[in-house]
Amino acid sequence: MLGGLRDFVVRHRRKFIVTGVLVGGSYIAIKYAQRKLIEFQTRQARDFLEKSRRMQHFETTESTCNKVILGMGTELYAAILRECNADALLEQLRQNPSNKVELWEEMKIVAFTRLTTFVYASTMLVIALRAQINLLGGYLYQDVTLEKKEISEDLKQRYLSLIGNFIHEGGLSDLIQLIRSKVIAMMKTVPLTKPFNLADIEQLFWSLQISISSEKDDPIKNMVRFLLPMEVPEYNRLLDIMFSDTLDVLDNVEAITVCANNVSRGFSLAVDAIAEGIFQSQHETNAEINKKGMNKSGDGDASAAAVNSMLKLNKVEIPLAKLIPIISGLTSKGFDEKSRPQNLATSLLTFYMIEEKTKVFGANIYEVFSSK
Repeated sequence: MLGGLRDFVVRHRRKFIVTGVLVGGSYIAIKYAQRKLIEFQTRQARDFLEKSRRMQHFETTESTCNKVILGMGTELYAAILRECNADALLEQLRQNPSNKVELWEEMKIVAFTRLTTFVYASTMLVIALRAQINLLGGYLYQDVTLEKKEISEDLKQRYLSLIGNFIHEGGLSDLIQLIRSKVIAMMKTVPLTKPFNLADIEQLFWSLQISISSEKDDPIKNMVRFLLPMEVPEYNRLLDIMFSDTLDVLDNVEAITVCANNVSRGFSLAVDAIAEGIFQSQHETNAEINKKGMNKSGDGDASAAAVNSMLKLNKVEIPLAKLIPIISGLTSKGFDEKSRPQNLATSLLTFYMIEEKTKVFGANIYEVFSSK
């Protein structure tokens, strides 16, 4: 019996070996696959949690950024209104002085300088704060997740205070001076009697953009020259690194492209606001005419006249002397989130803050510096 069993095993030894190898190999392969599957699932769960934490932190960073933009935007417009103040000119004009033509010429320069500064300065501020706060957010995320504990409250404050160079340390004044010189070169010889329609106004702003962009200190291509100091006031290794990274980000093609796009869109918003101002002016004129000699035609005809005026708005021409008060009025007030309808300053800052390309610009910065 035992001999027969031994003979059977000897005869089928190869089969037993192959079967054993297959069974053992299958068992090992299954265990290996199970372990790899568990590792994959663990890694997937870890990556998901990591992305969730990063997304939550990014959303908090964006919320903080928006609040800072609104706060500093208010401060920025107040500074522009101080430096491009037209109140004294208006007060003198009310006295009907003998030099009123000269005063109107200065009003012309101030009005166009202030509007152009609104457009350029507000987008530069938004882009700078998007860059700074998202870069800081990325550094903070790394600091927390890797438990570096290198970024103190003092360091954060010192880093964010660098943008103060723009509003308080001469950056804005330099920008206004540059824009004013371009406005003078373009507008000085334009007579106050020259008629303008909306197409002419668009062309004027486009020419002004071209003139500014041709300057060696073009504020779009040289944002850091206006926005930030030449160097960090007090040496700190990490602050120096963050400052250098910020310079690189703002000198990047993406920042320049977003800023140029925003400036063009900003002037479009300004032209829309001017069109509304012209319409209101024309509507008030028509209403006065109706009140004096056309009362018998009724409200229906008055409404029809208003609609007709809007349709013909593109063809309306008004002299520069009447355009100046409209432009000056649009930029006479700073940011006010409660204003209804929104004034130009509020419209510009709000648009720049929520503009998709600007938000993507900030998100890209956060992504890079939170995963270094």
